Amino acid sequence: MQSLSWDKDLQLEKQTFSNKDKDPGGCYVMFESLPSFYDGGHPSVVSKPFALSAKKDETLRSGEGVIYYLVAKRLFTTVEDVDSMMEFVNRGNQLFIASIDLDSVLLSRLYTKMADRYPSNIFGRLRTEEHFVNPALAPDTVYARDSIPEGRYFTRLDTARTTILGTDRWNRPNFVRIEVGKGQVFLLLQPSMLTNYFLMYKKNLNSLEKVAAYTYGYSAVYWDEFYKYHEYPQKGEFSQWSVLMRYPALRWALWLLVLLMLLYALFESKRRQRIIPDKEVLTNNSLEFVEALGQLYYQQHNNVNLVRKITLQWQEFIRTKYYLNTNSMDDEFIRRLSHKAGVPLAEVEGIIDSIHFILLADKVSDATLKDFYSKIQAFYLNTK
Repeated sequence: MQSLSWDKDLQLEKQTFSNKDKDPGGCYVMFESLPSFYDGGHPSVVSKPFALSAKKDETLRSGEGVIYYLVAKRLFTTVEDVDSMMEFVNRGNQLFIASIDLDSVLLSRLYTKMADRYPSNIFGRLRTEEHFVNPALAPDTVYARDSIPEGRYFTRLDTARTTILGTDRWNRPNFVRIEVGKGQVFLLLQPSMLTNYFLMYKKNLNSLEKVAAYTYGYSAVYWDEFYKYHEYPQKGEFSQWSVLMRYPALRWALWLLVLLMLLYALFESKRRQRIIPDKEVLTNNSLEFVEALGQLYYQQHNNVNLVRKITLQWQEFIRTKYYLNTNSMDDEFIRRLSHKAGVPLAEVEGIIDSIHFILLADKVSDATLKDFYSKIQAFYLNTK
């Protein structure tokens, strides 16, 4: 596992319990360790309420032998979520919840109560200890860490179906297993012992192995990334917007986008213009231009000027369409032009030879003019 290093000035009061957070208050170490306990890949990450996820995920909806991990500072659920959780456990699955403040709806369904005392901040200049009471785990069953205050503890339990698995240093139960139908619910009131800060201290990583040892055969493992971001009771139904709005950067981006859209609508409504009808574009391609130019000079019977104008027009066409330099119309130029235009090499050579002859001639006969014009016209018609 990748080693973690923290600055001397640790911000221990900031806990995210996120599977990607490598800071002291994250759960990166736990998430990366779970595959070794269950001999498989990483858990499937869930980012929506349990009830909604169970409707869309067939394994959560109807599977058996599934383990669902939920680690959060405070757990606020809905009646629909708790009903779905109990149905999930009753089929023969396991629900592991680590939170310092469990939802009253969930506690009432499990006939359980917690102490009213609640630490003012999750990390302080205190010390926490976790004692595993299973005799099979002795003698190394105590794990401790400074700078973490004690969590809460249970004051009432349904002893007929509850097993105490761990206590704090005052022997008060804070880690229990509750039988629900064919499955089990694990409740841990000290989520800080699952953070990087606790697990990376001395041999505390062994405590995670002992916690996982209470779970049995599995078919799939899930990791919750939804409830840890809700610091207050949920109101209304879950939507995709609630996921986006819980991240400050996305929330500001969305509000900025709404503001820009309103400004655009406001100014756009003030600058409406009359629609300008489409105007037919006049055609003026190279072939038509050459024909018009030829008629003009032919009527004046100025063959020299005519062939030179046609040559200049043809050279401009070559430079514009094929990006070839017409200053030096040598053998290399002829070969490249023939290749790009798709015109036989002999036809291009004929045009170039005519141009060389015309540029040196003092007079151009009508027959020479017609022959040159025919070659140029054929080039325009056959070029690609």
